[in-house]
Amino acid sequence: MTAAPPNGLNADFEQILARAAHLWPRLAGKSLFITGGTGFFGRWLLEAFRIANTRHALNLRVTVLTRDPAAFGRKAPAILADPAFCFVAGDVRDFAFPSGHFTHVIHAATTSAHETFAGEDPLRKFDTLVGGTRRVLDFAAERGIGNLLFTSSGVVYQPLQPPADGSHTPIPESSLLAPPTYDPATALGQAKRAAEFLCACYAERYGWHLGIARCFSFVGPFLPLDIHYAIGNFIAQALRAERIVVNSDGKALRSYLYAGDLVVWLLALLLDGKSGQPCNVGSDAAISIGDLAHLVRDLIAPYKPVNILGKSANAVGNPVRNAYIPDITLARNTLGLDVWTDLSSAIRSTARYAANQMIDEETKESLQQSIR
Repeated sequence: MTAAPPNGLNADFEQILARAAHLWPRLAGKSLFITGGTGFFGRWLLEAFRIANTRHALNLRVTVLTRDPAAFGRKAPAILADPAFCFVAGDVRDFAFPSGHFTHVIHAATTSAHETFAGEDPLRKFDTLVGGTRRVLDFAAERGIGNLLFTSSGVVYQPLQPPADGSHTPIPESSLLAPPTYDPATALGQAKRAAEFLCACYAERYGWHLGIARCFSFVGPFLPLDIHYAIGNFIAQALRAERIVVNSDGKALRSYLYAGDLVVWLLALLLDGKSGQPCNVGSDAAISIGDLAHLVRDLIAPYKPVNILGKSANAVGNPVRNAYIPDITLARNTLGLDVWTDLSSAIRSTARYAANQMIDEETKESLQQSIR
């Protein structure tokens, strides 16, 4: 039996299989419990597990907690139909513990990106993340797992303002600058910090290997293109709109790790590295939002204008961050991880996949040919 990657992503998953070649044997015969498995990160992880499970005969079993298994099945029917996967309906805050033996937990659940975009209440966001983490940890303790990965975030660090000359200093894991507790907009950062603390306490008590992935910004197929992600908005506009619009002055700095690379990073943190040591996950190749808009335009729709409106910066569900770049020295030096996929290739891949999902075949063909 073969397990084909999603349409157009064969090369991505071949690279994932190759780069994680030393990790797959360690998952043979294991049983994983995953929260957040139907989101952007989760979809990539599940596809990788599905393909590696077949390719390497791992006999890996994966149980996924999700609020709506049927909705995910409509997006990823091959995963839902795979007998190695079991989907459990429930809310991360109060789910019924599934029966059976589990060896590894990946806790990636948080409030959804669409809920954040819709202006979710900060107290609900905090309660979902902290209460949900406590519930997952109690489950992991009851089942006697050995490895747990928690996907934290770069929002645990205080927002930094870059110097006027546009230079920036990547944020290292050693930074003790935290978001201010008096600002409700920092709910996600406060909750991620509290969740990291809970994970550390349980890992020490029960002797788990704990990976803490402090995730920054990402791009790739399956990324929502219609909410508050700047790079997703630009790709969607390049494909469908008359122009690409930057609402701010375009000077804020970001960096983007490709989702295919991300999978290998998360697997390494689940299985390797110093237990309990947070590790930044992302790219250290900075680019301004304005330059990003022009790059997306040049790669996808070179005939379209880019309009920079110069409005006051606005961040949905988080404080404004004029610079959000991780220092990834720790990941490079201790785990051999890197930014293998350059930003231009990542943008092209994301755009091609998005274009391929379009219903209008004539439009699809035209867009595919225009992506350089």
